[in-house]
Amino acid sequence: MGCGRSRVFGFVQPFEAPLNQEIMLSINRRELFIGLGVLAVASETSVLRASGKPGGRPVIVEAGRRVDAPEAEAPRFPPSNVSQVSRRIEELLGKQNPQAVVCSAACGADLLLLQAAGEMHIEQVVLLPSEPEAFRKSSVTDRPGDWGELYDQVLKTARVEILKLPEGQEGYLETNLKLLDRGQQIARDNGVSAEALVIWNETSRGPDDVTAHFLHAAESRKMKVSKISTV
Repeated sequence: MGCGRSRVFGFVQPFEAPLNQEIMLSINRRELFIGLGVLAVASETSVLRASGKPGGRPVIVEAGRRVDAPEAEAPRFPPSNVSQVSRRIEELLGKQNPQAVVCSAACGADLLLLQAAGEMHIEQVVLLPSEPEAFRKSSVTDRPGDWGELYDQVLKTARVEILKLPEGQEGYLETNLKLLDRGQQIARDNGVSAEALVIWNETSRGPDDVTAHFLHAAESRKMKVSKISTV
């Protein structure tokens, strides 16, 4: 009866000893419990990643005010506040440490965010409602400041996606929704959360306010929303 042998964990164990059989059974049970514990932890981690709840770096989706025109009656983003707003953006990025920012590239809030993100080596995803040159004329260089130069610089390093949407208000509102869709998609692909950032004067000018539309759309999606004041 003592001739049978078996290998367990690289050691030679005799079959005939009942005590050794009990030890082996105990080891197998312990391995089973450990294995189930690891599986439970792995399953929980997968669920957290799928829900966007882990403490990973978020994706920030932004919309905000363009810098005011010289003839602006109500101040929404005075040119004199550009440096201050830029510092506020840098502070927020430093705290949230996002892995990517998603926005358009109009003069003012958009370009300041993209500039800060580039300097901090954060990925930049830019969605334009029209061809880059057409957008440059309609939404960048029509306001005072060196926005055209900054726009050209940003587009060299950002991932640019051209949506080719209708011109005017309809196209701007559709861009808001595309921004949120794109940001949430990137977040899902990376197992993190998508958060909205609104850079504005915190006052809607009415039903045609594009920035307010973005804010309401983000809130309707139950996204976390951060705000930076432009005044």
